[in-house]
Amino acid sequence: MWAAFLLSPLLSFAWAQATHTVQPGETLFRIAQRYGTTVEALQALNGLQDPRRLRVGQVLRIEGAVPALRRLEPAPPPLRALTWSRETPQGRLAVVRLEAPVEISGWVRFLGRDHPIQHNRALLPIPAMQPPGVYPAELELEGGRLRLELRVVAGSFGRLVLWLPPERRALLLPERLRAERERVIAACDHGRPQLWQGPFRRPVSSNRITDPFGTRRSYDQGRTFTYHEGLDYGVPEGTPVYAPAPGVVGLAERLPVRGGAVVLDHGSGVCSGFWHLSRIVVTPGQRVRAGDLLGYSGNTGLSSGPHLHFELRVGGVPTDPAPWFLSVP
Repeated sequence: MWAAFLLSPLLSFAWAQATHTVQPGETLFRIAQRYGTTVEALQALNGLQDPRRLRVGQVLRIEGAVPALRRLEPAPPPLRALTWSRETPQGRLAVVRLEAPVEISGWVRFLGRDHPIQHNRALLPIPAMQPPGVYPAELELEGGRLRLELRVVAGSFGRLVLWLPPERRALLLPERLRAERERVIAACDHGRPQLWQGPFRRPVSSNRITDPFGTRRSYDQGRTFTYHEGLDYGVPEGTPVYAPAPGVVGLAERLPVRGGAVVLDHGSGVCSGFWHLSRIVVTPGQRVRAGDLLGYSGNTGLSSGPHLHFELRVGGVPTDPAPWFLSVP
């Protein structure tokens, strides 16, 4: 469901923020651009020796980067209409679209994360375990702020208790899981321009999905549940795995939990992941086209049998890849 909102010219005030929390994929250069300052100024203010060594969740001081209070001059570009996903299931993507004669830059603050407005559109991923309810989204444009409300509704997910061989249970250590997740997220450059044009292709020549996105999973006999972050394709070991859309290889290596792993960066904060591969044939930095060979399926890492795990992250958040095979935002 979509809603349209006609806008009159925005005359308002913009408050400077005293701090900024580093989001997945952000660089010090991009943060400096956002607040109208320089990398050198932020380094000096925060005592940073190496501007490349940022960590997700790190809080940076930005006092003095922008005035504490400023009038919005000049007035923002004419914004004719605004549409947004008023109701979105868990694990899906809410989209905010701006209609204007020029391209508008800005951010949308939603669920504690900043999402860039690119091509007059912001992609807002809904985590698969986000409690249903109504949540605010604040648009920070070139000349003002707008507040929207987005409703998250429950998805339809099953439950699965998985049994692992004893030698693979050690892979479930929380610190190991956390470190690997951060490595996967960091492989995606959220400032890269959009590279895809149409719907994504399936990564294998099979429609046999053995575990869909969002399934509540337990590895400890049902005491606690996480969720499945992608689609599992039940294919034999050695099945060719192809790029679903144009992209740049951000990661291609063997990981403890994900096994043989490839991350493709498709731009606009959208990255795809391919886990448990038996063999990888691409290298980091390589550009690929839709349909190019990435590697071969396998049973490596935290896996209970041969298959391909395929996932799609937007802004670092796993979302259901299935809708992308039909249409893209």
